[in-house]
Amino acid sequence: MENRFKYVFGWKAKLKALVPRRLKYTLFADVIEALLARTYLLDGDDEPPRFIEYGGGGFVPLGNALVALMSVRTGLTDGMTVVDVGCGIGRNAVALSKRFADLDYVGFDVVRYGIRWCEKRFSGQPRYRFVHANIFNSFYNPRGSQSALDYQFPLADSAADLVFATSVFTHMPRGEVAHYLRESARCMKPGAVSYFTCFMLDPESRRQIDSGQTIFHFSHPLGGGYVESLSEADLAVSFERPDFEAMAREAGLEVEAFYPGTWRGLPYEEFQDVYVLRKAK
Repeated sequence: MENRFKYVFGWKAKLKALVPRRLKYTLFADVIEALLARTYLLDGDDEPPRFIEYGGGGFVPLGNALVALMSVRTGLTDGMTVVDVGCGIGRNAVALSKRFADLDYVGFDVVRYGIRWCEKRFSGQPRYRFVHANIFNSFYNPRGSQSALDYQFPLADSAADLVFATSVFTHMPRGEVAHYLRESARCMKPGAVSYFTCFMLDPESRRQIDSGQTIFHFSHPLGGGYVESLSEADLAVSFERPDFEAMAREAGLEVEAFYPGTWRGLPYEEFQDVYVLRKAK
């Protein structure tokens, strides 16, 4: 609890952080899912009620900003098939639907009520498909029955023009990240791109950490990466840049671009670091 409380700001966020994780994503989640299934109380045109949104707040503006930036960096345009890895409760999907009129979208997430909200929100848009991935996650899905190491993305081989994951690899150990990179490559068409946000350790970020300029310090090696907290290992996970890029190459993906993030205490465009990776043609 102490670790989580340290990284949230504002009294509302601190109150939410007081709710135990297991309670929030078991009993509370069951109640939310039942309400979504049986009532219209939690529906919304563009965003869910704030108390059930688990993406960090700023649902509409953050979604719009991410999609705009991702479009510039990847060439995302109408007519594409996109895969949203860890789609949450629909922040990116809503933003995509507002910006593009001709997309085929597949999103999956471990939180079942997030998927249910998305299914209701997009019930009249059959080209938007949402899948609950019942993967065990100590934070978001403590009752999950499947391992991330065995999960196959819900898309055929060579079907996607763009695969993206925002704030997903930042909560996963190395083995799971390597598997997700392989699954992303499997789904991607030859020449397709992926867009992944992450925390990378390199000379710049280490200098900033050493000088006390960063929120995170990543001082604990664990599971092939570095974690912020040994007691809550999935709170924030980072990797050495050469190691991450080696994992990407082994999956069949080459680095097209790297964009550092403001977590480093420097004025970049996005909070987390970003990789744009391309599958060979």
